[in-house]
Amino acid sequence: MRLRVGYSTLVLTALFASAGFCAFAQAPPQTVDISDPQAGGTVMVFAGDTVQVRLHSTPGSGYLWKVTQVNRAILVLQSAPVFVPPPPGIPGAEGHTVFNFQAAAPGSSTLQLAYAGLGKKGAAPAQTFSIGVTVRPASERPLPQP
Repeated sequence: MRLRVGYSTLVLTALFASAGFCAFAQAPPQTVDISDPQAGGTVMVFAGDTVQVRLHSTPGSGYLWKVTQVNRAILVLQSAPVFVPPPPGIPGAEGHTVFNFQAAAPGSSTLQLAYAGLGKKGAAPAQTFSIGVTVRPASERPLPQP
């Protein structure tokens, strides 16, 4: 028995194959930078993205940033925060404390941090930072345009 495949069958097969390929293609994860001026706002990211929070700080002052609220099922702290010092030669300049969170699962979370004094239990923080984060499924990330 001999199978006859027409030109239109080959074209349709190629179209379905390419459509299937496009349906599974995804843009790579991104790093989304958040800083002091965005306090009180909201941000939308995709699962797999890194949410990098960079806040002004001066560790020598006895105050440090710490996470006070986050849904750990949605945003996962990747490592201990890192202090990035100010550029040299600028007396009194502030550095930054940097937190990296992985957007682990779709959903919403309030991300709140407090600039609290070391050893001052019960004292109000000198400053707070809060932002709403919505994580959408990675499959919804738009593909980059050529």
